[in-house]
Amino acid sequence: MRYLNYLILFIICLLNAAPILAQDTRYRVELLVLTHLQHDQEPREYKHLEDYSPATDFLTPPDPEEDQKEVEIADAEDVPAEPDPNALIHIEDMSEVMREAWRRLRLSAPFRPQQYLSWEQGNEAPFPTLRIHDPEVIMVVDPYAEQRLELLEQEQAPVFADAAGIDALDEAEEPALPDPIVFYRLDGAVTLKRTRFLHLELDLQLREALWDEESPALAGAMAPEPEKPQPSAFLVQALQQSRQVKSGRMEYFDGPVLSVLAFITSIKVDSVE
Repeated sequence: MRYLNYLILFIICLLNAAPILAQDTRYRVELLVLTHLQHDQEPREYKHLEDYSPATDFLTPPDPEEDQKEVEIADAEDVPAEPDPNALIHIEDMSEVMREAWRRLRLSAPFRPQQYLSWEQGNEAPFPTLRIHDPEVIMVVDPYAEQRLELLEQEQAPVFADAAGIDALDEAEEPALPDPIVFYRLDGAVTLKRTRFLHLELDLQLREALWDEESPALAGAMAPEPEKPQPSAFLVQALQQSRQVKSGRMEYFDGPVLSVLAFITSIKVDSVE
């Protein structure tokens, strides 16, 4: 009976105790994609390319208008938000470890660094998928090209209204059309997942567009018109790997053409419980 009373007293004290600091784990992930210059791997030919646009893209410059809208919304709410322990943060600066790796690859004969990406994430599901790509566009597909053209013509057309119909001009804006789908020369997606162990999943492609003789290549076009030709096929070198990784050490994902260096740092963050 005495021990039961002690147990009840302990539970009551625990429930009434002040909040204590606990530690959550976040991860900084750094990826460096490199290519092997001396290889004999034949590419595979595809008629269609994998679309990685659903993944979070930190490497495409944001639209200034969209950034301004987000700032205005945040100012209008004027309510301090609770910190999200699973927030996804883009990091632009290389660590010393990756900076040295990039320098050595630039000086090496058989390898070339192609792209770098770094971010910070939480350790709880859902785990984000990020897009990693270079700036070279090889194809743009716009399923809404005709609707986009119609909207542009409507905006440019003169509008006439009498005094009684002025209010009709202040109608709510229609939802914007989805952006065109952009395919890059180096393109892919990466996901860091944590279950019992850390796992890094990579799905990368290095692409080359093939053209029919009568279809000239699009030289860096970002938004081709509907009548512009598209590549007839693509030569693709791929790297698809998923395996366990550890924080605090350089991980190497090897492929015949594409390879990846990954460096993951574990970060302890104080949280209130």
